[in-house]
Amino acid sequence: MFHHVRRPPPSWRLVTSPPVLLHARFLSTPVPTPKTRPSNIPLNSTIPKHNKLDLRPAPIKPNKSSTVSATHIPLKATVPLPKPSPGPAPLPSLSASKKEAQRDIEDAEAHGILKPPPEGANWAQRTLHKAIQIAKFYYNGVKLIFIRRKEINLIRARIKAGGSLLTRAEYRLIRTQKSDINKVVPFLFIALLLEEIIPLIAIYAPFMLPSTCILPSQRERIETKRADKATAFSLEYRHIYNQLKQAEPPAPGLLPLEALTQPGATTAICGLLRISTVGIDALRIRRIKNHLRFIAEDDKLLIQDQLLDKLSPKDLEDALGERGIITRDLTLKAMQSRLKWWLESVGDSKSEARRLHLLVNRL
Repeated sequence: MFHHVRRPPPSWRLVTSPPVLLHARFLSTPVPTPKTRPSNIPLNSTIPKHNKLDLRPAPIKPNKSSTVSATHIPLKATVPLPKPSPGPAPLPSLSASKKEAQRDIEDAEAHGILKPPPEGANWAQRTLHKAIQIAKFYYNGVKLIFIRRKEINLIRARIKAGGSLLTRAEYRLIRTQKSDINKVVPFLFIALLLEEIIPLIAIYAPFMLPSTCILPSQRERIETKRADKATAFSLEYRHIYNQLKQAEPPAPGLLPLEALTQPGATTAICGLLRISTVGIDALRIRRIKNHLRFIAEDDKLLIQDQLLDKLSPKDLEDALGERGIITRDLTLKAMQSRLKWWLESVGDSKSEARRLHLLVNRL
């Protein structure tokens, strides 16, 4: 009788594997023997290093052979620059001019030049009072012009008799008196007919007023506008000044009036000298010539009276402005230095061409 033996399922079988023998081998790295340094290599020799890789490289510099030296830069532009065309400064409106004239009268009243209206006066009384005060001021100014004639006659008689030399103050007084005499007749005509528009003339046409009929604030505004005009001309007409510098002079250090033939040259010089630019070239050249003659005589009297260190800041500014030298932002020492340079440069020469050369080459 046979007994049936129950075998376990396949998943219950135990799988055994024969043992595996692992063999390990110890390896040794041979150590190289140190080589001896050759005797002909110096000990302090440097070992060349490999170039580093720059992850953010800078722009490559050009070779020296490809660069252009600063001395080889052309002085003239290859493309001509457009010439500026400065126009006349815009005139203030009539309402703004009236307000400015009113401020001039109030400033004169604050300085005691005009008597202020009484307190409590109404509009009509104040207006009449101001008109009377302005009429008195103009009357006294015209009267002073005729009083100065006696003083000037005494100065001329003294010089003619062989007395003391003419001083700079006397020379400038005579020149101012001559200008006022030419203005007093049309001024009287306007004052008798249209007195109320004279404050507006100080704004729109200040050249028509005699020097004795200008209020302090009006004079300050006129001089400021002249200085600003000269500064603007020195910048806007620079191309013309550069062309005059490059003109061939008849002699070193001279620039004759005949060189002012190119368009705009006379206007550029008149604006720089703070004189009128109105008219044709012939009139402007005449003004430039007369002004340079005045400057030549003024230079001689400055040296004669030894006034270089005695002039006030205001007189220094006026003297430099008359010679076409920009005085904006200059200290007292700087203005004295520039006037000294001018007087030393002209010396005892009365040449107009010499002064015109200094005027242009100073810019």
